[in-house]
Amino acid sequence: MATSGTTTFNLSVDELIVEAYERNAVTSPTGLQLRSARRSLNLLLADLNNRDLHLFKRAQTTFNTVASTTSYTLAGSILDVSDMTIFSDGTTGSEISVSRLTQSEYTALPNKSNEARPSQYYLDRERDAPILFLFTTPDKVYKVNYFAYNRIEDVGDYTNTIDVPVKFLPAVTTGLAFMLSEKLPTLDTARTALYKARYDEEVLRVIQEDEERTSLYLTPNLAGTGFETRGG
Repeated sequence: MATSGTTTFNLSVDELIVEAYERNAVTSPTGLQLRSARRSLNLLLADLNNRDLHLFKRAQTTFNTVASTTSYTLAGSILDVSDMTIFSDGTTGSEISVSRLTQSEYTALPNKSNEARPSQYYLDRERDAPILFLFTTPDKVYKVNYFAYNRIEDVGDYTNTIDVPVKFLPAVTTGLAFMLSEKLPTLDTARTALYKARYDEEVLRVIQEDEERTSLYLTPNLAGTGFETRGG
């Protein structure tokens, strides 16, 4: 028998909400229930942001430093950054890795106002937007590259599709069914517990699938203790 030949299946917001309600034996949700479900769906996507830094929300980003300027406010949608490099000759030359510091390590650095090519950074993850601190302070314009992990977009209109790959839909639908089951007048605690367990299981499964396909090597750090890791 012939197959469809297509791989375009997705669910709009309203279809996802209806599916989640049907799992709770609600076949005709009211307008109030639809609005409530959309609010719950936004909260569910926020929960997904908390559970991992997703590869599908990673994007390479570039900016130019300003001479004598230490800190830079990044976009409010950015949750975290990784793999930062800087051009050796300002905006040209080879790319040199910039290592990350913890808050304690950055605070302990002396002479933060010294100016040269930055070799380290600290990310202050503020409420409204993260602030990037470079050390040392740039002495001229440098081109900086990094990968930004961004927030999942808000749900928006009912006709939208949500900002996750299709492989996340089973987990999102089960998670929404769990959240809606808590709101129904006749609360079925057994059903709620079942959906909660299934949601956790499906989220873990899709997060484990949403990872880079590289080997991991552990090399003894002879200069200190522990191991250094690298992909390959």
